[in-house]
Formats: sequence, structure tokens, C-alpha cells
Amino acid sequence: MWGLTAIELHDAYWRSRGVQCVRRSEPFVKQSGADMFMLMDVDQFVSFDLNSIAESIVWNRAPVSRVRVKTPLNDYVEKVVSENGELIRISRDYSSRYVGSHSVKLTRRPSIAEAWSRNRDRYKALKELRQFVDWGKADSYTVEGQVDFTDRCPKRDEALIERLISNWKNPGESIHGIKEILPGIWGIDEAQIDSDEASMVPPIWIGGGQSVGGGDLKIGPMAIQDEGSCFKESEIRVYEINEIRTPQSHLAPGALDSEVDGYQIAKRFIDVSVSLLILTLMIPLILPVSLAVIMTSGFPVFFGHERQSRGGRNFKCWKFRTMMRDAESMVLDLQEDNLADGPQVFIRNDPRITGVGRMLRRFHIDELPQFWNVLVGDMSLVGPRPSPENENQFCPAWREARLSIRPGITGLWQVERTRKPGLDFQEWIKYDIEYVNRASLVLDLKIILKTLSKVAGR
Repeated sequence: MWGLTAIELHDAYWRSRGVQCVRRSEPFVKQSGADMFMLMDVDQFVSFDLNSIAESIVWNRAPVSRVRVKTPLNDYVEKVVSENGELIRISRDYSSRYVGSHSVKLTRRPSIAEAWSRNRDRYKALKELRQFVDWGKADSYTVEGQVDFTDRCPKRDEALIERLISNWKNPGESIHGIKEILPGIWGIDEAQIDSDEASMVPPIWIGGGQSVGGGDLKIGPMAIQDEGSCFKESEIRVYEINEIRTPQSHLAPGALDSEVDGYQIAKRFIDVSVSLLILTLMIPLILPVSLAVIMTSGFPVFFGHERQSRGGRNFKCWKFRTMMRDAESMVLDLQEDNLADGPQVFIRNDPRITGVGRMLRRFHIDELPQFWNVLVGDMSLVGPRPSPENENQFCPAWREARLSIRPGITGLWQVERTRKPGLDFQEWIKYDIEYVNRASLVLDLKIILKTLSKVAGR
């Protein structure tokens, strides 16, 4: 239909609702603007009312929502009800009759979607998800809808397209090159309807190279499929999610976006207010600290290391300089002393640190310029540790999770890590993903209080 396969039409339908379909063993490329990712089996298609569970998904904030879709039978069972041999009535039972059921999973985390896509085997895909998801925090739903597998079977493809026609009132919202010729009649151009004599009961989709007219009677839902390859590939294409021109109310009229924005707006307000206060209070410190750095190791006073913020955007993370000016070039020579088990560097009694730098680090004075990064929006007070690209590349799924939010001056890893040999990187991954899944103002406050307690203890 319009040069698109049944599965491509199915995925375009879900794109119009802000949902990106992700199947096992298929390459995953995150689409900008996706509200959620639907984790599906190979060749699977599904249709159900997402709005019926959207409010629960919003409030539960689970890392993964498991949705079991039950396909009801279209028929019913008639029962004769009699009493003392006399006919009372004939009843129809429409309930609890289903063809079968299958499950899909919904998540807002690109890292979880990417992990799912890496394996063709379902068991292996679920096993990999357990590295990123605490199943005790997942929620589950049962809904009525249509679910099946195409298996590249023409009859099943036709049935899928017919279901899409019944449920999808505006396919033009996510498919470029088609338009509504008449109310409920979709095609490529007006020439596909030969005359006003055509009798058509919508909804009807008219494929390329086809036409309706001359008194033809067409009753929808109906798909008049393409006749050969009759148009250029560039004429018909599926929009990316961020191109779709419908109002961004894909789930339950903006409920998910407003809930997330509420937390983010409050978090940003706190970030700006606190950073302004700290920057004002640190003004008397700037001159003596700057003089101490210059007198012991010369210029520059500040050191800006390139890190990655939300979405992988690079920025300069500012600190008072505490190391020698050529400290970066010394890393390879000191690699044998590196106690970290991952890409970061942790050396006890690091020889690169200056005498003044040790004092600044002991009382965390070196990190005060980072409040400028918070003020301008590169960082937040609380979040994953800001790290450069060469560290983030070591674990793609972890990278996507931690880069979905702003990095922080402090975070869950900083207050919970044990620094045990061989566990530092694993703890870093664990606590970053846990924070992304649990992020809230309450958790932020707990982390800030733990951080202040540790600083006061020093």
C-alpha cells in the first residue's frame, strides 16, 4: 500500500502517537521526539488504545511497562435459557472469549530499547534487559486489542492493513505524499477517483496505480492495494516522529509530558536559585584561591575539561585547577597505579595534584566553579557524574541512559560508591541507571543532604 509494507504502515501508525516500535535483531536508531519505545517480537504487530493505560504509566513511572494484549473474538455464543421446559429467552455471551494474547513492553529509556534490539532470541533479550531493569519496579497491564504476527503472509498483511484502516482516521499525519481525497478516502491524488458516480462508503485507502469510478461500489474499511511500482520512492515516505504535524498529545492528552516537565521545571528552578546564591557567596574566595593557584603552579587559574551533557552535547566543565598543567599527558605513564576498573582514573596520592590542589580538593573548593555550569544549563545540582566521550563510549546502553538527563555536581554514585577495587565502574553504571529510573525531587534532596554530610565530615 503506497509502496509501504504492512509492518511499515503499522510502525507509521504508532509514530503518529509518539511511539517508536523496536523489534529484536533490528538496528535501533532513536528517533527524536519519541515519547515511548514499544519493545516487540520479530514481525509482530499490535493495536490497542494506549490512552486507556497512559495515566497509570505516568503516575507509576516504571522503567518498563508490560502490556498483555488480548484479541477478542468477533462472534458471540448464544444460549437458550429455559425454565420448566418453557423458553424464557436467548442470551448472547460476548465476554471472556479471546483468540489469544501476546505481550509487548513500553519504556521511555532509549538504553532499554537498544538492549532489546541487540538479540534475536527472546530469552537472551530478556536476560540482557535484566541488567538495566529491576523487574520488581515494572508495572503490568491487560488490554483488549489486536495482536498477531505477519510472517510475511499476504492474508495476514491484508488483515493488518484493514485493522489500520478501521482505527487510523488520519494516515496523512505520518505518511508524506498521501492526502484525503474525499472524507475518509485516502490516496495519492484526485485523479484516482474517475467521476462523481463512484459510490464509496469510507474508510477506504486507494493504492498507487489504482482508481475508483464508473459506478463502482466500494464499502470500507477497504484497501485497494498498489498496482505495480507506479511512483517514485521519494514521493511516499514515513515522517520521523519529530516531523509529525499533529499536536504533541500522543499519550493521554499531554499527561506524560506535563508530569515530566513539572519535575524538570521545579528542578531547573532550584538549580538556578541555588547556583546564583553559591556563586554570589564565593566571590570573596575567588581572589585568594586564584592567587594561591598562580603562586604555586602559574596560570591558568581555571581548568575546563570537555564533558558531555544531555543528548551528548559537549561543554566545558569548569573547576579551579588543582593539577599540573601537563597532567593529561601523564595519564599513560601512571596507568599501572590506576585503581579504577573502568575508563576513569583514580590514583591514590596522585603525583599530578599540586599542594594547593590537595587542599582545594579536600574541602571541595575546586568544584565551586561548576555552579556556573549549573546556572547556564550545562549541569544540574544532582545527576550522573559529568564524563567525557571517551569514557561514555565504553558502555553504549549506560551512555544513553545517563545522557538522557543533565549531569550533576553530585549524584547517587558519588554518595553511595564504596571505592572497592574492581567494583568502581560497575557501581558507577549501577547507580547512574538507578538514578535515571528513580529521579525525583525527594531523591535529589536525599542526595544533597548526604553530600553535605560528607563534606561537613571532612
